[in-house]
Amino acid sequence: MSYQLTLTQAERKAFDWVGDRYNSGQVQRLLEKCLPKNSEWSQAGDITFNLAEHIAWEVRDLAEQENFQWPCFAATLATKLNGLCFKIV
Repeated sequence: MSYQLTLTQAERKAFDWVGDRYNSGQVQRLLEKCLPKNSEWSQAGDITFNLAEHIAWEVRDLAEQENFQWPCFAATLATKLNGLCFKIV
C-alpha cells in the first residue's frame, strides 16, 4: 500500500525554511526519497509523492513526537500533513 501527498513549491520551500529545527527536517529527507523520477525538490509547480507504507509510518511517528503541531508551518500545510498522517492504517 502507498500513500500520496501533493506539495506545492511554496510548501516545499516551507520545509527548506524550517530545516532541521524540528522533525520536519527528517520528514523532508523521507519525502525526498519518494521524489518521482525526473523531479527535483526545488522545481516549480506541484509534486505528488508516493510514499510506501513504511515511510508513511515514519512520517506519522515523527509528527506524533511533536503532537502533530508541525511547528512554523502555515495551518493549511499542517492540516494537509495531518490529513496524510491520519489516513495511515
